[in-house]
Amino acid sequence: MKLTSIKRMLVASAAVCTLCLAGTAVAGTTSYNGSAPKYIFYFIGDGMASPQIHATEAYLAAVQDDDIVAGGIKAEKLTMSQFPVMGMQMSYANNRFITGSAAAGTALACGMKTNIGVISMNPDAVLKYKTLAEVAKERGMKVGIISSVSIDHATPAVFYSHTESRNNYEEIGAQLLDSGFDYFAGGGFRVNKYTSSEYASLDNDARYARVESKAAAKGFTFANTRDEFDALSGGRAIAVNPYLDSSNAIPYALNRINNEADYEGSITLAEFTAKGIDLLYTKNDGFFMMVEGGKIDWAAHANDARAAIEDTIAFDNAIAEAVAFATEHPKETLIVVTGDHECGGMTLGYAGTVYETYYEKMAAQTIAYDDFDSKVIGAYKANYTTLPSDVDTTMWQLILDFYGLDGAALTADEGDDLTEYEISLVEDAFDMTMRGESVNTSEEDSLLYGGYNALSVTLTHLLNRKSGLAWTSYSHTAVPVPVMASGAGEDMFDGYYDNTDVAKKIAEIMKVYLNSL
Repeated sequence: MKLTSIKRMLVASAAVCTLCLAGTAVAGTTSYNGSAPKYIFYFIGDGMASPQIHATEAYLAAVQDDDIVAGGIKAEKLTMSQFPVMGMQMSYANNRFITGSAAAGTALACGMKTNIGVISMNPDAVLKYKTLAEVAKERGMKVGIISSVSIDHATPAVFYSHTESRNNYEEIGAQLLDSGFDYFAGGGFRVNKYTSSEYASLDNDARYARVESKAAAKGFTFANTRDEFDALSGGRAIAVNPYLDSSNAIPYALNRINNEADYEGSITLAEFTAKGIDLLYTKNDGFFMMVEGGKIDWAAHANDARAAIEDTIAFDNAIAEAVAFATEHPKETLIVVTGDHECGGMTLGYAGTVYETYYEKMAAQTIAYDDFDSKVIGAYKANYTTLPSDVDTTMWQLILDFYGLDGAALTADEGDDLTEYEISLVEDAFDMTMRGESVNTSEEDSLLYGGYNALSVTLTHLLNRKSGLAWTSYSHTAVPVPVMASGAGEDMFDGYYDNTDVAKKIAEIMKVYLNSL
């Protein structure tokens, strides 16, 4: 870990302590009698629960210099973990114990339960729920919505849209432009999903140009380059990262930090947050800002721990921007951090490593699964007229270079040697990826690979297990999710409660009416 990053965390730590001293309420408070804060930050780590947070902290401690960790095993607390109040919330949906992002997001935005896939409406999708962002706007506050995934994805959408399906991207995009909100930032729009006659004959570039034109007509400045983003200084804005993945999301932090040349000019979640503060801040009106770390979830779905960890760090860096702002406005600011659900069934421990952990091994991975699939495996395949029947030296070298795993005794002092059993797993996955050939049943393949690229998911599984970390699922789980709070009304978030209560508590602190049955 870079020294500058460590210093940043220490500064944020001191700032959180300052906010702790500013608090006056007693822990366990069930009602709020103070003044409504002018500045509300609501951070939602998609797919983030205690395992993702603590795995990140354990990894950061493991990769620090020996002189820093001398004296025994330690965990390097993230900024969010140093908040003065922490509670826990249950995440179940109206019609399913293991929730989805639309239903969980609706609970966190509206304080109401709904069915899987429904965006800020009742379970039958006939009644619209008010969202925290909407009532903030009605109160005269400015509103910003930021996400590392597409800005019309489920979690950001629940704050400004109302529709029966999270997949109604065109409708969600139109409602975004009509929301009256002031700042949208991060990922782009899923224009490839637009199906109306207006867009049917257009290619994706033309579809995007149409959205930009509509945004301008609604009074937005549209920025999708680094220079345009840096130049934003006032007014309503939609800021989209210059580089987007195939789902119009910001690239994984792991890919950006290890391949800066391919992502030069890319904008971080922290930078989008800082720009939002600059654009939304006024002394009189106040603002409400929701920031989602969406790709924590996507990495966890793929069981890629290192990618999830780096996006958790990126998310925490965004939280540090809010903390820095709050030190200047300690009695007027509330920061709430939570997740919508856990993803992947991440567990900090593995049968093969028993009680030991070696999280520093994950530092050998320098690429997220998606770039490995598209760039590394793609280039490898392009070099062959007939693909090898077994993992050849070229592929073993790539595996060593990008994951630090050595299955061919390529070097005596670098890499983590694979056992015969582990090599057989790689060989089977290689056959599946290169030729679609499998020695397993379809059920076994589903459990082994979860529908992802067999080779990349096998490599992340092996590296994670060698580090002492494992997974139980490629989907969400019902693990309770922490809620961390700092600032005005922070003690309202102590305890164990439903996810709908998070929104209700924020509404009470804001002194606004939200929803009721």
